[in-house]
Amino acid sequence: MSSTTTIRQRKTTVQETQKARDSKDGIMGKKLYHFNELPEWQQDNDKILTGYVRETKSVLRCLDSLSYWNNESVNIYTHLLSAVAYFVLLLFFTDILLIPSFPSTTMTDYIIINFYLLGAFVCLMCSSCFHCFKQHSNSQSDAWSKVDYMGIIGLISCSVISLLYYGYFDHVFYFKLFSVITVVLAMACSVCVLSDRFNTSDMRPLRASFFITFAFSSVIPIATGMFKFGWTEVFHRVQLRFVGWEAFFYLSGALLYGYRIPETIAPGKFDFIGSSHQLFHVLVVLGSFCHLRAVMGSYMFMHAHINAPNILALKG
Repeated sequence: MSSTTTIRQRKTTVQETQKARDSKDGIMGKKLYHFNELPEWQQDNDKILTGYVRETKSVLRCLDSLSYWNNESVNIYTHLLSAVAYFVLLLFFTDILLIPSFPSTTMTDYIIINFYLLGAFVCLMCSSCFHCFKQHSNSQSDAWSKVDYMGIIGLISCSVISLLYYGYFDHVFYFKLFSVITVVLAMACSVCVLSDRFNTSDMRPLRASFFITFAFSSVIPIATGMFKFGWTEVFHRVQLRFVGWEAFFYLSGALLYGYRIPETIAPGKFDFIGSSHQLFHVLVVLGSFCHLRAVMGSYMFMHAHINAPNILALKG
């Protein structure tokens, strides 16, 4: 018997044993696994010890994980419920609940605000889908991970451009310039995100740093605005109080995620609630709400405190 045949037989035996174990687990009702029971590609965070949904190779079994508590439940539902909330606002309640009408309000205002709502919805929904379907298989996990990162890039882009519009509503050149810079940075981030090397576990701190750098690129137009308009006016133009809280939430979440705090301090204690990725998700939602409040505040400041005829002339 050749060595090749022997290897094939061994692989077949291993596969049959795995299938038998999976079948037995299904009959016995076992749905959650320890870190050491996972295939190598699923072993991402060795500080989270229990509560895993092991590789399913089934979309239906991935969806079934929504019906029972596991260590991805908080990640899934924090962003899924928030995504639904943004979608409802986007479709039905924008005019009624969010946007007070001014004589100078135009369709562009609705587009800009809805532009941000769409970016928030897409980002949160992509994240929720990733955490639901990542246990399908190695290839599906990698694919959904890239979708997740692209959603983050989309949210950052929509966030920056929405505030640029109101921060520089009367200086169109600056709005266009910084918008182009934002798009270029988003494209550069996208190239890195779509690289398989970028998606590995050891690149976690770099991933966090990359997105922090992109998000904080908005400091440049804010600093330019301070030079051009002064601190007080910029504070109102882009609602710096809420932007500051947004930056705090995003930065704190990224640092917790990048350095796996708190589970690295007490492995196994935060498997189901309170892990770094879960805290990151909660802080992202809080940051997104802060940005929405900033956009609405900037919109109201522009229309309530700036001469309406000049605004219409600039937009026309």
